[in-house]
Amino acid sequence: MQAAVLTLDFAQNPTLPSAQGMSFSTESGRPESDFASILDSNRLLLDSYTSTLPNTDRTAYYYKDNVVDHTTDLEMELRIKVRQSSPFGFFVVAYNPNVSSAFAINKNGWQIYQVTSGAGYDFSQDFNTFLYKGYGATNTYEFFVNGTRVAFGARPSGYSGNQFYFGDGTPTGGNVKAEVQYLRYSNESFSSGAVPEPVSLASWSLFVGGTILLRRRKSR
Repeated sequence: MQAAVLTLDFAQNPTLPSAQGMSFSTESGRPESDFASILDSNRLLLDSYTSTLPNTDRTAYYYKDNVVDHTTDLEMELRIKVRQSSPFGFFVVAYNPNVSSAFAINKNGWQIYQVTSGAGYDFSQDFNTFLYKGYGATNTYEFFVNGTRVAFGARPSGYSGNQFYFGDGTPTGGNVKAEVQYLRYSNESFSSGAVPEPVSLASWSLFVGGTILLRRRKSR
C-alpha cells in the first residue's frame, strides 16, 4: 500500500495533479494539457468538453493505484464548481475487489454510485463542499453536502484492481467541465465507535439497464 493520505490544494500548490504524484489517463490519446489547466493560481480546471476534434465523449481523470484498504476508515472531500455536465458528472472513487466508495457531482445534483442520488441543486454557480466518509468496521458510509448529511447506508461491492481516482471516468454518459479548489483523500482510522444507522439501498434510477458503467481500469 502507498500513502494513505493525498491532498491536492491548488491555492497552496497551483500545479497540475500530475506534478503532485497523480497519474493522468484518457482513452483519446491526447495530452493532459488538452483537458486540464490551473486557473488564477488557485484552482484546477478539468474539461473533457475540450473542443479539440473529434469532440466526442471521452474519459479524462487522475488516479493513484494501491491506496485503498476497505477495512480502514476512508474520507474523500471535494470543493468544486461544475460548470457543465451530463447527468453523470464529476466522479470521486476509491475501490478494490471488496468495496466501492464512489460519488459523482453534476450541475444539478449528486449521486452515490449504485446506491442513491439527490437532485434539485445548483452546483454550477458557486463552489460547494462534498464529504464522503466510509467506515471500515461496518462497511457503511455517510455523505455530506456543505456540512449537511444527505445520505448514509451500506457500501456496494467493488471491482478488480485497487485505485483512487477523480474526474470524468466514464467512456459514455457525457462530458464534464469543472473547477476544483481542493480534493483530499484519507484512508486512515477515524472512527470513535459511532456507527451510522442501517438503511436499505435506494434504487439507482438515473440510468436503467446498465447502459453506463462505472469505469474499471484495464489490467496492465
